[in-house]
Amino acid sequence: MPGITELPENIWSRIAAGEVVERPASAVKELVENALDAGAKRIRVSLKDGGRLSIIVEDDGTGIAFEDLPLALTYHATSKISGLDDLEHISTLGYRGEALASLVAVADVEIRSRQEGTDSGGLIRTHDGKVIQHISANCPKGTRVQVDNLFSGLPARRKFLKSASGELRRAAVYLREYAVCNPGIAFTLEHDGRNIFAADGAGDRKRVLLKLWPEGAEIQNVNISAGHLVLECWFQSRAGMSRGEVIAFVNGRAVNDPVIKSAVATGARELSGNWALFFTLEPSLVDVNIHPAKSEVRFRYPNEIYESVRKAVNSLGSPMPLPEIINTPQRVSNISAPKNSGFRFNDNFTARTKSPTRPRPEPEREIFIDDIEPQEEQKPEITYMGQTTGGYLVYDSNNGLVLIDPHAAHERINYERISSSVRRAENVQKLLMPVLLHPTLALEAHEHEQALRESGFEFGNTARGVELRAVPSIGTTEFEPEALLRASLAALRNNHDGDAKTVLWRTWATMACKASVKLTTELSPQEAVILWRELHECEQPFVCPHGRPTMIEIKNSDLLRRFGRE
Repeated sequence: MPGITELPENIWSRIAAGEVVERPASAVKELVENALDAGAKRIRVSLKDGGRLSIIVEDDGTGIAFEDLPLALTYHATSKISGLDDLEHISTLGYRGEALASLVAVADVEIRSRQEGTDSGGLIRTHDGKVIQHISANCPKGTRVQVDNLFSGLPARRKFLKSASGELRRAAVYLREYAVCNPGIAFTLEHDGRNIFAADGAGDRKRVLLKLWPEGAEIQNVNISAGHLVLECWFQSRAGMSRGEVIAFVNGRAVNDPVIKSAVATGARELSGNWALFFTLEPSLVDVNIHPAKSEVRFRYPNEIYESVRKAVNSLGSPMPLPEIINTPQRVSNISAPKNSGFRFNDNFTARTKSPTRPRPEPEREIFIDDIEPQEEQKPEITYMGQTTGGYLVYDSNNGLVLIDPHAAHERINYERISSSVRRAENVQKLLMPVLLHPTLALEAHEHEQALRESGFEFGNTARGVELRAVPSIGTTEFEPEALLRASLAALRNNHDGDAKTVLWRTWATMACKASVKLTTELSPQEAVILWRELHECEQPFVCPHGRPTMIEIKNSDLLRRFGRE
């Protein structure tokens, strides 16, 4: 076994850099955070080839002194903390002194900077991790950082980068989110000389959110105090979305934190849509020094996160009044619902929700049972008897009593409706009103354009931007076209080696399952009878797509035996 040796600088510096600079977007994030810490009011980002060839970040902040430029490129050199006590009260976005040094280790870097009140600035250039030039230079107040040939000396890392459009999209997400968090700062993003995004810095957060979120749905706002923190919450309801977008900031820092995500997932279960959460609390009550990329934090009072989100949800969502329902027995022969009536609660019926005293969360499994042999069985005439307090539907048939789980049954109906539509050759639904896509969404759609087009999505370019003109016809109108596109993109984004068509088909089926009527929904007799009919027209009516039974039958012979009448 070889003895212990000290790694040379050119190796350990690149190992350390990999924790901070993962891709062009993370380099953009670090440089933009430096600009924000410098008090910039204007930040301009320019990319070439998605940032793989060149990244330029310019700001009008305080700048760097000429004599400090070499020091700024070394590890653990920073102006933001100076002692151990400062770690307990970090109020800046950066503090580790690693970003510029990490970039120097994996790319060619040029910095031009001039401090306010000085006549001239300085220029410093690096190549292969070494400073090759440091001279005085005329430049405007602020700092301009140019990063060229990212990972050129690390082919193993470079081959894992996405396409130019994919890397551009990731950088655009960072910039848009920081524009939302800092509405008083002007942001600009350019790619290969083309304008991608701009925020004017007028201080209107809602106006910036309108650039980030889809048009046409109201954006609500509420401010909440809970213990030691204040939450500014923005919400946009998006019906039909299985999962909305959640962006979160803690003291101005963009975080991808499991505590916050869990709080939103738990507290906002019934409010689907987009969320922007801005938490403000004393720096001493949050530990930001737990991740090299500073994307996670640890709260001293995590329960207050849950409490603030719960209060926000209660303020944004108000319970619906409960109408009076009379469940009288109803025979199939008395219902004039046509065959293949397209059972959809969102379209044809008014779904009524019972008191939340008996909610039961539905499992979120996505393993589908599609290889069960269909069973032949005569459809008996039935009488709908009513709904139990547990939510199950009770029917009297010629053979005995049948209990149906309405959620599982509706899942099976929706699943087979989509399956039937996808199998048809003509599975494209043209949109009467094309949907104008926001730039970030358009960039991601372009990244996966081939897979989307092969699955039935169609796009077009106009003077206003990219339009969505057609979507796959999946046999249901419950999902908005843009929501269907976003869910499909999310599936493709997380699909590393699977077949794109299979991944999309399973995603749409999952959406249908999650949109199915809940066990806590009270049905009218007409709805219950049509649910029975639609379920028995399915190829596999006895199990939901996840493998759970849709119905349980208690035969007349079992009833006779249990009551001692055999």
